[in-house]
Amino acid sequence: MKTRQKSRDASGILLVCLMWMLSLSSSLHAQTWNINGNVTDEQGEPIIGANVVIQGTGTGTITDVEGNFKLASVTKGAVMEISFIGYISKTLQVKDASSLKIILKEDNQALDEVVVVGYGVQRKSDLTGSVASVNSDVLESRPQANLIQSLQGAVPGLNISVTGSNAEGSSTTTRIRGNNSITADNKPLVILDGIPFDGPWSEINPNDVESIEVLKDASSAAIYGARGSNGVILITSKRGKKDRLTVSYDTYVTIDQPINLPRMMNGKEFYKYKSEAFKATNTTPPTEENPEPWLDNFTPTELAMYAAGQSTDWMKLATQTGIKQQHNLSFRGGANKTSYFISLNYTDVKGTAVGNEFKRYNVRFNLDQEFNSWLKFSTTTQLGRYDRSGSSASFWRAIKQVPLGRAYNEDGSLTLSATEDSSSAFSINPLGSLNNKTKDIRAKVITNNVLEVKFPFIKGLSYKLNTGFTYQNSSYKNYQGLDTYEGASANGVLNTDDWHSEEWILENIISYQREFGKHRIFFTGLYSAQSKEYEQNTMEGKNFPNDVMYYYQISKAATMSGNSNYYKENHISQMGRLNYTYDDRYLLTLTARRDGYSAFGESSKFGVFPSAAIGWNISNESFFKDKPISETISNLKYRLSWGKNGNEAISAYSTLPNLSTYNYLNDDHTAQFGFYPSKLASPGLGWETTTSINTGFDIALWNGRIQSSFDIYWSKTKDLLLSRSIPTINGTGSITENRGQTRNRGFEFQITSNNITHKSFSWSTSFNLSHYRSEIVDVGLYDANGKPVDDVASKWFIGEPINVNYDYKIIGVWQIADPSNPTGQQDPNYRNSYPGYVKYLDVDGNDITTADKTIIGSAIPKVNMSLMNTFEYKNFTLSVFLTAQLGQTHLNALYDTSHNSYRQNRFLVDFWTPENPTNSYPKNSLNSDVNPEGASFYEKTDFLRISDVTLGYNFPQQWLRRTFVKRLNLYMNIKNLATITGWTGMDPEFLNDQLAAPPVRSFTFGLKLDI
Repeated sequence: MKTRQKSRDASGILLVCLMWMLSLSSSLHAQTWNINGNVTDEQGEPIIGANVVIQGTGTGTITDVEGNFKLASVTKGAVMEISFIGYISKTLQVKDASSLKIILKEDNQALDEVVVVGYGVQRKSDLTGSVASVNSDVLESRPQANLIQSLQGAVPGLNISVTGSNAEGSSTTTRIRGNNSITADNKPLVILDGIPFDGPWSEINPNDVESIEVLKDASSAAIYGARGSNGVILITSKRGKKDRLTVSYDTYVTIDQPINLPRMMNGKEFYKYKSEAFKATNTTPPTEENPEPWLDNFTPTELAMYAAGQSTDWMKLATQTGIKQQHNLSFRGGANKTSYFISLNYTDVKGTAVGNEFKRYNVRFNLDQEFNSWLKFSTTTQLGRYDRSGSSASFWRAIKQVPLGRAYNEDGSLTLSATEDSSSAFSINPLGSLNNKTKDIRAKVITNNVLEVKFPFIKGLSYKLNTGFTYQNSSYKNYQGLDTYEGASANGVLNTDDWHSEEWILENIISYQREFGKHRIFFTGLYSAQSKEYEQNTMEGKNFPNDVMYYYQISKAATMSGNSNYYKENHISQMGRLNYTYDDRYLLTLTARRDGYSAFGESSKFGVFPSAAIGWNISNESFFKDKPISETISNLKYRLSWGKNGNEAISAYSTLPNLSTYNYLNDDHTAQFGFYPSKLASPGLGWETTTSINTGFDIALWNGRIQSSFDIYWSKTKDLLLSRSIPTINGTGSITENRGQTRNRGFEFQITSNNITHKSFSWSTSFNLSHYRSEIVDVGLYDANGKPVDDVASKWFIGEPINVNYDYKIIGVWQIADPSNPTGQQDPNYRNSYPGYVKYLDVDGNDITTADKTIIGSAIPKVNMSLMNTFEYKNFTLSVFLTAQLGQTHLNALYDTSHNSYRQNRFLVDFWTPENPTNSYPKNSLNSDVNPEGASFYEKTDFLRISDVTLGYNFPQQWLRRTFVKRLNLYMNIKNLATITGWTGMDPEFLNDQLAAPPVRSFTFGLKLDI
């Protein structure tokens, strides 16, 4: 009975438990809902691809193109987390089944405060040095096939001069805060994804770039030690994102129109110019058969062309409308612990000089893989093929060739010579090079592979192994056949140039980053080794049986010659950097780097370069929290830095002695060769060292509505790498030594203002201004009292900039009625003072001698400025970018007074004549003494340029909702729209080559698409 009773009791208990579980299940089922929601930003725009996750579960989804999401069977009380990169994550508890409206705010700290500083990243608020950042938005607003041209004017202190126009846009000069060295290289160090990059800017795909940081002061650049004395440009490519796959397609077409072509003489003007000069000096009496004997100086073609009223516009024949097209396809995404970025780029450019072409094929693969919480691997690889094949028309010949020459034969083929001039230098057809058979291909592989270990037993400690490898191969072949002037004179000429280089870098990086209450430290230690090996072989062959095989017939050359070149360079470096922050108010950075370079002498291969910097976040002080102050000044920081950097700009083996060969005939007249010392050893040759100080302020007003920075800097460079003359009994006339000093000082100012911020309309302005002055302190020459003196022969003057315009100053033209020359004859006080001759400034009042040479103007700009205005109205965006340069003077090569016996065309000038007593240019004369001292004509290069105008339209999201498209943007861009300048040459930036291809005005039409 008891057993049966126990069984009934147990059954009852079991039944009660079962009923309770069913009741609980029913109750729980009744408290789960299907959730609908919408995620937008603060402007009401939908956020596409935001993550919506139920915390503590694997349940989640992402928002669609309208920002909507759905979640099924969500339990009451569950916590949802909504997140998206660049926005502050939000959590909320599910209380009912109502539709949710979720607004995410931008994470300004995440967006604005992380800056790449070399071997890591750092909060912007913790920076103590002078670092400027440019993000991908700026690059996208100024589309260029060449990355560096997109940066022109964007960063104060970064001076980029476009010195010429070619298909790939590589004729540029890049300087950070001017020049410190006299003869060594002054270009900045470029780091691409952790690897030193030394190649044309055109080999980098601008669409791959996420951000660019410019390290300008010694403290910021000291982390790169001996290679950072001229500043550092850090380029970071795009990485993957751990969300849904985004496929982007960017394309544009650019039409380039050549502008500012110099006004050269046409056929009629050239005939008058040449005939008047020869007529004035003619001594052959006219005859019936030859009534104008001075015309004997014309070639038959020139006379025939003039008689027929014909004129050849060589510049028109040598130029064309340039076309650029670019296609870029990228894939960006990731899942769980893997993220990736893949891009494919094709760029095809036909330059404005006929025959000038460039093609770029780039493939990029960036991968980040987290194996677990403490081990991560990443790779950054770029494959490139660059095609510069083809030969362009010779533009300097097109400018100089006489307009009374012929470009084509009657059968339509190119003439070898434009005229019958006996001198080939003047008669070659500028278009003749179009018949060259040229193949110029370069391939490059850049790969950077990183293994990062976070030590779990020491919080904040990590180790990174960074390995980089760069391989380049270049193959150049050029054949000039019988249809070219050079080939016809040598029965065919073949030149080949093949080279390859391999460069590897291995870096061991230890990092320790921790916060202890109000203290924050970030330590970085580095041991690095780097090596570069270069090998080159060139061949030249002449006299071939025919042109059939063009550059594939070197073995058939009757005469051949060749040359080989090889070098290897090695670097070893150690570095330590400590960043310390106390209470987000007081900042300290200490850096020391030791560098070794194989090219320096045995006793000076290594150099140590320290730096120190402090910062003060004044706006974080307690006294700054008062409302009247804090509401006006939202951020204020003071920075001060000091440091040393080195310059290694000498080539391999520069400190070793060199032997050169000398050919001679022995007694039996057979050829022999010997060696003689052509360069002496310089075992003590070492680093140029630049010591600099930088101080500056960063300020933000009205919660960041206005942001500004101001920097002042001073630097001094000593132990310059200069050549010294020595007696030639040593086998050479000079030796390179460390001697001399320069100094540099300047300031930079930047301000950005959000003038109007409205949902439908906004207007922002950014203004940059910079100034610097470099000057020579010492060039290693001294007087009897030990005081530094000028090196006049090299145009190096104490207290003056490194580059100067040192010449006789032309102040006009001698006139017949000149007050100092009333007789119209040569003034007895001045040689060559005939009417119509150039008149020089007499500095010392004692005729014109070398003592009258003087420094004319400034050879460097005194001020560089830029102004960017951006307007947004609904879905339209308009940006207008202006640049300006003031205070520079430069010689204008077009005003050349050497007429080359009137065998070349010239710039159309206003010649002096007795009837036209101009004071701007001397008379037209065969006598070269019209400018007896050979002085150049100088002009100011000041200009204001509308450099870039972009109008874009973003299609509204509501239009794209029912498509697979996430973003669609159409834009039009105009470059070099207008320039206001007094310069009369082609362009105020094309200073060193007024005879190159002309500047262009570009019209770009593009599309950006994300799916």
